[in-house]
Amino acid sequence: MVSKYTRISICLFACLVIIQGCTFFQAPITKKDKAAANCLEELYYRNSALKRCKGIAKTKISGFETQVNERIAFVSEHPDHLRVEMLSPFGAIASPFTLICNEKQLFISGRFLPRTYQTHPKSLWLKQILPIKVLPQEVITCLHGRLPIERGMSASFTKTGIQKTLLLTSGLFWRKYQRIVFYPKSSKVQFIEKYNNLKKIIYRITFDDYRMFDKFIIPCQITFSNEFHQSITILIQSYWANQLITNKPFQTDTFEKQTEKGKKSCLRSWITNPFQ
Repeated sequence: MVSKYTRISICLFACLVIIQGCTFFQAPITKKDKAAANCLEELYYRNSALKRCKGIAKTKISGFETQVNERIAFVSEHPDHLRVEMLSPFGAIASPFTLICNEKQLFISGRFLPRTYQTHPKSLWLKQILPIKVLPQEVITCLHGRLPIERGMSASFTKTGIQKTLLLTSGLFWRKYQRIVFYPKSSKVQFIEKYNNLKKIIYRITFDDYRMFDKFIIPCQITFSNEFHQSITILIQSYWANQLITNKPFQTDTFEKQTEKGKKSCLRSWITNPFQ
């Protein structure tokens, strides 16, 4: 009778043989595969020279019981620093909503929220407020005119009508999927979709109204949506690329001290003068 440990050893050996065998029976790389890989590489490094940005934007939240249309100011530093404040009609003094993200912490505070959120920056922060599973780093990437593409993805081209589509996959057992659709006869991306291992959509990010800011092409309309067509749209009105960021906007302890004193810093003052 075969012992328990022998059976485990046989199973492990079989798995190693199967995995190793996959490396010998890979299909040859075609010109089409190379073109897809080159396209993926170009998308990954697009706007890589854009390290920091500031801006003023409108936000629209739809698909929920309460519709929201507000103006915000944002300042961002790639890949994981972001601060967003909601603007009042007369400026951002005593902002009713503040979001601060850095490499260690995610801080969300708002008058209309039941409490203040402090969590890890890789948490699904929008899901805590809205049921859209987007990471802060993915939002930052989009604000910089880039795509939230994971490294190590395999790429292949497909075509739907006149639109070119890039399909991305990774993993052997727990697979990840992404789909990038371009505008017809253009290198500009219309939307990117992310799927789980069961090919169920996690989110869609749609890009529109591309404009040039200091040699960088930025989509001025970015929409994050889920499978239920609930969405939040960012409409960029003003944008400054690679401007110096001062006043330490990404430190949560500074914000908390100002809040205790009954005063909140005005992000609008940093935005209106992009050369600060």
